[in-house]
Amino acid sequence: MSILLNPGPANTTATVKQALVMDDLCHREPECFEMIRRCRERLVALAGAGPDFTAVLFAGSGTASVEAAIASAVPPGEALLVVDNGVYGDRVGRIARAHGIAFHPVKSDIFTPVDPAAVEQTLRAHAEVSHVAVVHHETTTGLLNPVAEVARVAHALGRRVIVDAMSSLFGERLDVAQDGIDFVAASANKCLQGMPGVSFVIGRRSAVEALAGAAPRSVYLDLHGHYASQEQDNTPFTPAVQVLHAMEQALVELDAETVKRRIERYAESARVLREGLTRLGLEILVAEPARSNTLTTFRLPAGVGYDALHDAMKRRGYIIYAGQGPLKSYAFRVANMGTLTPEDMRGVVAAFTGAIQEATRA
Repeated sequence: MSILLNPGPANTTATVKQALVMDDLCHREPECFEMIRRCRERLVALAGAGPDFTAVLFAGSGTASVEAAIASAVPPGEALLVVDNGVYGDRVGRIARAHGIAFHPVKSDIFTPVDPAAVEQTLRAHAEVSHVAVVHHETTTGLLNPVAEVARVAHALGRRVIVDAMSSLFGERLDVAQDGIDFVAASANKCLQGMPGVSFVIGRRSAVEALAGAAPRSVYLDLHGHYASQEQDNTPFTPAVQVLHAMEQALVELDAETVKRRIERYAESARVLREGLTRLGLEILVAEPARSNTLTTFRLPAGVGYDALHDAMKRRGYIIYAGQGPLKSYAFRVANMGTLTPEDMRGVVAAFTGAIQEATRA
């Protein structure tokens, strides 16, 4: 069995895996609706959001929930400000373009968090912007954007915020109920430690309900349509029943560990990894203040190609991840989300010691 060091799907517990093996269940039966309701309620509670928030579930990868939020939230004739400093910020722009939504990117390089002052300047220059979309954790590099500061700027100027927290929710500190934030999108298979196939939007209930009556841009990714149906213990389409069952188990296990302790475990695992690989001479490409708890991007050792390093690590039971976009030729990524512990990461460091020597000789 391989240990996954990619940023989702993450390593899961045996009990989460076992939850996939359940009796066949029709998605129109009360037992399924009760499971959906429990998952929605636990998501809101564990996110610390309170009764003014709700969770809306989608059968699909994380991009489904991000696209649902963007396609549903921005009114016709208005525009979106997109924070773009990585592959996933760029994807938000691609989503907006696909749905005919005008957008204004605020760019920085992939190693630099967005400057809230640049967001403010763009918002002041474009009165037509109704929402700001920002990726909390850019897994392109392991970069954290200052969501709290961006939300404060947006709120002060009367704009609302959509947060892509795909690989940060429950792994990083994030106040989803902060003034200005209306929608937070994430998925089951990252820091929640569930299985791929379910994503969700945690939304301010008033903002979700305000979408009623708007002509949907998408049949399947209609945020209010899913919300209205789920509120009535119903579903507009067939949900991923078995994956939801595994997600519910993952939520139970997160509740037992607590979000605070999970964040601390991830942070300590990242520290062990980074200190260990730095001792081996590897360079971390994101400056310390902007690094996440869950993923680190390293420069490839001199004379070592990614494929050789990947294969040497895989032979030792570990799956690392290639760099994205311009990073592909000179960097690789190691995630430490999922069930991994600091002790596991010591094993990762030991494996890298041998793998780098092997790849250097190759």
